[in-house]
Amino acid sequence: MQEIDQKAAIMIVIEHFGDIKPGTKCSAVFFDAERVRREQEFHTKLCSEMGVNDPETRRAMVAANVPDEPYWLVSLKSGSSATGETTRLHRVDARTGKVLPDPS
Repeated sequence: MQEIDQKAAIMIVIEHFGDIKPGTKCSAVFFDAERVRREQEFHTKLCSEMGVNDPETRRAMVAANVPDEPYWLVSLKSGSSATGETTRLHRVDARTGKVLPDPS
């Protein structure tokens, strides 16, 4: 299976949510294996600084917030400076093209 590109990732999010207003600014950044690894390290450090000392708990918290596989982070920015901009971020699995659930 071939990985999707930037345009495909944006279109997947637009089609998935369907409520994207005209004029919305769309962009996407690819998180390859190295970027995913750095993001996981950042979240691990953040958890440690917040006092999470149990390694298993830290791993679970990082896994809940950072996908293991490469993904596209798609940004949808709507509105204007005068009315207040709203930015929505969504992750799309680079291999499957599926929108990943938001970490809760």
